[in-house]
Amino acid sequence: MINTSYADDQRATLEQMSSSMDTFIVIIIVLSGLLSFVVLYNLTNINVSERMRELSTIKVLGFYDGEVTMYIVRENIILTVVGILAGFLLGNGLTAFILRQAASAQIVFPLIIHWPGYLLAAVLTAGFTAIVMWVTHRRLQRVDMVEALAARTD
Repeated sequence: MINTSYADDQRATLEQMSSSMDTFIVIIIVLSGLLSFVVLYNLTNINVSERMRELSTIKVLGFYDGEVTMYIVRENIILTVVGILAGFLLGNGLTAFILRQAASAQIVFPLIIHWPGYLLAAVLTAGFTAIVMWVTHRRLQRVDMVEALAARTD
């Protein structure tokens, strides 16, 4: 028995498969963004908690709230830029690996990522960093300097 199929039928099947993957891709993007936000927030929170006496000393010396915030946030900005650049390279490799694993005898998925995809990833990452920086700034404004300096760390 000979199987024949028309290019239009194959194209329709491929478009149907691609459209069903859109929801999956959106879920992956949202969850990875949420994960990056949670990780960055927790790391910043730990950093601030461990350096509370140091930050309080800086505030007592007369530094403004914005300067105290930048003392902590500067590290996050550097790590975010490095993370974005490393993510472009590692993400490309991971995507290629996943697409090779998803390939079958009938379908091979090419690795095509257009520049708006990279731009969106960088903007989302920078946006999450900005939100964490804002939350950190609000927290540092409410630091009770006397209590933080009086706290004993044994």
